[in-house]
Amino acid sequence: MATIPVGAEPVGVAVDVHDHVFVANRLANTVSVINSVTNTVTATLNVGFRPESVATDPQFGVYVANGGNFTVSALDRFHTLVTTIEVGGPPGLPLPDMLRVAVDHLMGRAYVANRGLHRVSIIGLSSDPPALSFDFTDVDGPLGVAVDPVSHRVFVTQPDHNKVSVIDATTHTVVKSFAVGPHPTGIAIDPQKRRVYVANSGFRTVSVIDMPTGGVAEIDVGQSPTGVAVDSHGAVYVSHPDDLVRVIDPGSAGVIARIPVGSQPQGLVFEHHSNRLYVANRGDGTVSAIDLAGG
Repeated sequence: MATIPVGAEPVGVAVDVHDHVFVANRLANTVSVINSVTNTVTATLNVGFRPESVATDPQFGVYVANGGNFTVSALDRFHTLVTTIEVGGPPGLPLPDMLRVAVDHLMGRAYVANRGLHRVSIIGLSSDPPALSFDFTDVDGPLGVAVDPVSHRVFVTQPDHNKVSVIDATTHTVVKSFAVGPHPTGIAIDPQKRRVYVANSGFRTVSVIDMPTGGVAEIDVGQSPTGVAVDSHGAVYVSHPDDLVRVIDPGSAGVIARIPVGSQPQGLVFEHHSNRLYVANRGDGTVSAIDLAGG
């Protein structure tokens, strides 16, 4: 539907309930704010060094995971920087794909997957300002993170171990692990169908975890899937470095469409008010807005 210029190397993307799309521009150290009604950039926010992931909370604001200096930028609902939270990391030069963040609104928490420190940390959203909790969970090399809004369990990809671990929100312990495909990165949850979708970037599959049974199935989607998102009907969208987003039908568990987007798409998110998919194209500094009304 539209191609929207943002900052250099956009990789992470999230939406809020106020028709905003937030794009983490890793090489620009900024977050672009897109109005999903007009598909235009309305603000550019300065955040930390090498932002890689962004998540929103309808009450408390926007949270940006900065992989270059192992911090989280906390912004309020008006997109003003409230505080910068140090989450810690190893010394030395920063590597890509180090931090990602997800929010559990009902629990008032943000979960930060810290690949360099081998832990998933918790930020209390209701404190003023938001602050890092002393509680965390040890997980080897966590990266992708998603929260199940029904059980409040946290699902974390471990690309260096080819598995997904599940964290209990009460005990902060790993209660289950699933073997998935090589180098899992992106992860998304369909809370209605009780499924978890995992993009295995080291191969050509998406792993589908059935939460009630614990079964894991594989769907061949093409080489090197990176990011994954689910729409309100349960259709699954997967980004690939060949400048395509592939669409999985949840019933047939097969690829039913291929959508051309920008260069090297990575993060993607569904915006339910506009019924659009927003895709961050790392290679050309754009976001593709795809109208799903006819699909």
